[in-house]
Amino acid sequence: MAASAIGATTPPAGTDWTDQVTDLIVDVVDRVHDKATGPLLQASRALVYGAVAFIVGFFLLVALVIMFVRLLDLLPGDIWIAYTGAGAILTLAGVFFWSKRRASTL
Repeated sequence: MAASAIGATTPPAGTDWTDQVTDLIVDVVDRVHDKATGPLLQASRALVYGAVAFIVGFFLLVALVIMFVRLLDLLPGDIWIAYTGAGAILTLAGVFFWSKRRASTL
């Protein structure tokens, strides 16, 4: 009875120092984890989405070229006319993109 009269009080419920230390450790570990793996996860997602977009775009381009040649084939005349027209258009596209390339610094 004398101890409680002197001023020894018990801490209020929920403010246990072990809980505070545990919360502090968990917060520090979470911050370190977010700083270490966050940029890595974003880079890997960008790489995967970029690869998928490239593959889908490539096959879509091939399908469009095939469709274009098939549509040219429907025009009256021989088949070589369709192939020559498609070849001329693709050659012009290649010349255009070749002219837009950057010079090598080697």
